[in-house]
Amino acid sequence: MNTAETIIEKFGTQQNLAKALGIRQSNVSYWAKVGSIPTRWHTKIIDAAGRLAIPISAGDFLIETPIADSAIQEKTKITPPPQLKVVKSGELDIAGIKVPVAVLSNGKRVIFQREMVGLLTGNKKGGLQRYLSAANLQPFVPLKFKGKDLEDVVFVFPYKGNLTQGFEGTDLIELCDMYLKARQATTEDGKPILLAGQKDLALQAEIITRSFAKLGVVAAIDEATGFQKEKDEYQKLLSQYIAEELQPWIKTFGENYYFQIYRLKGWDWETRRITDRKNHPWEVAKITNRIVYEKLPSGIIDKLRELNPKNESGNRKHRNFQFLTPNAGYVHMVKHLGHVEAIMERHTDGDWFKALHEIDARFPSQRDPYGNALLPFKSNVLVQD
Repeated sequence: MNTAETIIEKFGTQQNLAKALGIRQSNVSYWAKVGSIPTRWHTKIIDAAGRLAIPISAGDFLIETPIADSAIQEKTKITPPPQLKVVKSGELDIAGIKVPVAVLSNGKRVIFQREMVGLLTGNKKGGLQRYLSAANLQPFVPLKFKGKDLEDVVFVFPYKGNLTQGFEGTDLIELCDMYLKARQATTEDGKPILLAGQKDLALQAEIITRSFAKLGVVAAIDEATGFQKEKDEYQKLLSQYIAEELQPWIKTFGENYYFQIYRLKGWDWETRRITDRKNHPWEVAKITNRIVYEKLPSGIIDKLRELNPKNESGNRKHRNFQFLTPNAGYVHMVKHLGHVEAIMERHTDGDWFKALHEIDARFPSQRDPYGNALLPFKSNVLVQD
């Protein structure tokens, strides 16, 4: 009895094991035939056995290897692989269709299975097996898929609370190439290899291949010009300055900051203190963005506005500085705020434009480098103490 049969026997039947794992019985039958179970299934089988109170451990997956001319058998332990994780995820625009993609913890770049099947065939249901099993396509099926069940070539990983399957990104190109090669081929008597129902698949394969060719050209130019490096550095900067979670509110803009603005603008500070000690005119919000937030590194203010959008009343739910990282973004802003207050204090009452000119000269305004310009100021944020 081989290792696979031993595991199957613990579950009672092949059908029971397949049901416990949520896979087809044909997969389990194949394991019994070859005598072993792919290592990526070991952990899942142990978990399924635990739920059913079946005594199975990693030791049950040991493979006994005979040594020539000896009665001694050496047991080789196969260590179950660690569970894959999504390191990064996003969407890729392929032929005008947004397709979810991810980079896994093993370094593989994958396209989600359902989406890849839908992109190639127009139908997300049913999987690829029936397309790969077509008799006329067998000479063109990629080597990776020949004689194998799809369960053995996909990656399984958790994503948003569910187990998800994905193919390597290069698999999509190889499958497209299968249809394109078949479209060019003919039988010995000169008839097309492709069936009528496969011609649309070949056309879609051509569209996908051309889309990836365009993406490749763009990526190559970005790499050659250094633009890709700039984008990577921009994302690194955002991660340093923008917090992953909303930070608690602490009083940051003190009375002296607002007093200097009122004094330089020629506004009545005492009346404001009596009538409304909390809210400031809308103009103060514009000034704060101009002399504080726009002075942070390129792209930070745009990201803050994205994370802290205006509501229906035109106000923002939180203070922008609550989205700054406490160890880099917030510290930078507070230090800058001190410089701004010191400049304003040097100017006499009513000299707002002179103070603003000195602030702008010493701290040029920064914006998203991919916006290419410092846009006219249009913020309507209501600043509160």
